[in-house]
Amino acid sequence: MGAVGARDRADKPSSTDRPPRLGEILVAQGHISRDQLAAALARQQTSGRRLGEELIKAGYVKRTIVSRALRMQRQITVAAMCSTLAVSTIAPAVHAAPQRGQIAVTAIVPAQTVAQIVEQPSEITITDGDVLRGYVEVPTGSRLRITSNNPAGYFIDFFTRLPIFRSVRVSNSNGSADLGPDGGTIIERGQHGRNLPLDLSYRFMLASNATPGTYAWPLALNVRPL
Repeated sequence: MGAVGARDRADKPSSTDRPPRLGEILVAQGHISRDQLAAALARQQTSGRRLGEELIKAGYVKRTIVSRALRMQRQITVAAMCSTLAVSTIAPAVHAAPQRGQIAVTAIVPAQTVAQIVEQPSEITITDGDVLRGYVEVPTGSRLRITSNNPAGYFIDFFTRLPIFRSVRVSNSNGSADLGPDGGTIIERGQHGRNLPLDLSYRFMLASNATPGTYAWPLALNVRPL
């Protein structure tokens, strides 16, 4: 495994992950508390205002903070849409009618890699002990099945969904790689075939402002051919 820069159960691809809500992002960044978020959500039920406007009106955050969080939310949503993972048949079927004589047929099959997430947490819990230690270990956090027709291997792209860590070590049976707070890309070389198992473990090095609590799973991933 090499670094290049820096959901649930039951056959759900990573692109179906729910993008983090505005309130989750603001809490994770330390701009508001969970109590402030709960109070704003309660007032929103009667005011009908958007959550960002409710938080601004209450004086919890400035408009520029809300705008930055909304931009991050849109970027995560776009990344998730672009990282649609589906299980498909990658060997093309060729049907030819019987012909007399000899016919030379050349077929060019493009490199394809698709992945199925078999199991992955929808949330991550940070305890007081984790904050004191500075990291959270998630053994076998993602179980995937990879189908690839490219003998060279494939890329795994990771996208940050919540800014609660400063780096993350991703490990599997082939080794490990360290990614930065913005995610990154890992190369799995020489891996090809159908329904190959891939188990990923994580060590999230917590950001300095990380606080104990339960958060949405902080990484989205996409698999593509080399």
